[in-house]
Amino acid sequence: MKKIVSILGICSLAMVLNACFVSSSKYDTVVAERDSLLVVASNVTTDFEASLRTINEIETALQTVREAENIIMIENQEGNTNYAVSQIEAIDRTIQQNKAKIEELEKQLAQSGSTSKQLNATINRLKKELDEKDTYINNLRNELNASQAQVANLTEQVDNLNQNVRDLNENIDSLNIQNAEQKATIQIQETELNTVHYFVAPMETLKELGLATKGGLFSKSGVSSDINKNLMIAADKRQLKVIALNTKKATILTNHPESSYQLTQGDDGMLSLNILNPDAFWNTSNYLIISIK
Repeated sequence: MKKIVSILGICSLAMVLNACFVSSSKYDTVVAERDSLLVVASNVTTDFEASLRTINEIETALQTVREAENIIMIENQEGNTNYAVSQIEAIDRTIQQNKAKIEELEKQLAQSGSTSKQLNATINRLKKELDEKDTYINNLRNELNASQAQVANLTEQVDNLNQNVRDLNENIDSLNIQNAEQKATIQIQETELNTVHYFVAPMETLKELGLATKGGLFSKSGVSSDINKNLMIAADKRQLKVIALNTKKATILTNHPESSYQLTQGDDGMLSLNILNPDAFWNTSNYLIISIK
């Protein structure tokens, strides 16, 4: 009986020990699985946080792009196209850099097997906005290029117009010189046409100077046919109205219509020649010779 009890005790102890051994093995497995899950969770958390950082960087970059767009519009409106072009190139580089970030993020998420709908939706939204900004910047670049081409064309036209103006000014200056020369010529011609010569002197003096001829037996003294006008006084017939003769007796030797002039006597008895009609008076001769006594 004691043997049976002893055997049963031994068997019972063996069963307990075996059960403990089995429980310890399962525990180790569970612990290993837990640790593996913790590592996976830690990796997922790290990847998720990295993804969030990347998304935040892209969001910040897009905000910078939005602000830069306003600056470009203002600079373009103010005519500072060179600055606008430099800003466009900077924005374009930012957009391309962040597109590359999204591509890399998508690869990482695909490798990690992430199926977060919210994260994928955020990425798709960012991709769409970046594409829209890319299209907008390309259109704006084309508009600025066209605007610069128009400005260059207008500048060339203005330069051509300025050259035309300079040419016209030179032509005008040349014409002004010609006009001045023509006016001077006309003035000289008018002066010559309106210049008359007169001389008042006693007959003997007139004869000595060759301005009058001696009378013969059957002719009286007259005007020489070869008058030297350099001996006479020059005057403008348009302005010559009165000639003071300083004598009480005078004879007009040259031929002038009697109705065109008048000899008048002053209070002192001295005569003056008043030309009443200059055109008629000088019509027959531009020389006036008066003999006085």
